[in-house]
Amino acid sequence: MKNLGYSEAQILGTIEKIEDLQVTERVVLKKGNLDIDPMHEKLLAQHKKTNASNEKQEQKKRELKMSTEEHEADLKQLYVMGSSQLDMMIGSVDKNSVPAKNFRRIRSRMKRPFTDEAFEVEPAPQPTPEPAPLRP
Repeated sequence: MKNLGYSEAQILGTIEKIEDLQVTERVVLKKGNLDIDPMHEKLLAQHKKTNASNEKQEQKKRELKMSTEEHEADLKQLYVMGSSQLDMMIGSVDKNSVPAKNFRRIRSRMKRPFTDEAFEVEPAPQPTPEPAPLRP
């Protein structure tokens, strides 16, 4: 609606009022030599087409949201699976071996625990120091 200067709600509300007026004032408009019936049908058809394209757009938004949620769930599962397997790999070799050191290096780079909000966990806020008591 950038170029029209009106919101979608404003346009739809105005069009509904025009459609209502075309019906309620039909006789007056016909007396004024305006062939209102084909105009009304054309406006109704465009309104129906607009509603259909809006529904299509809204459906795509819902599908995108579901797709994003599915991807985030898959990504979390991948992280958990890889992390678990890395733990098993570390446990299967001698702790002092070169492979174990490499495995632990990767483990230390992984963030824990995995949160639903994001991969990174925000640090806890630092407590505010208590002011020194005033001496009388």
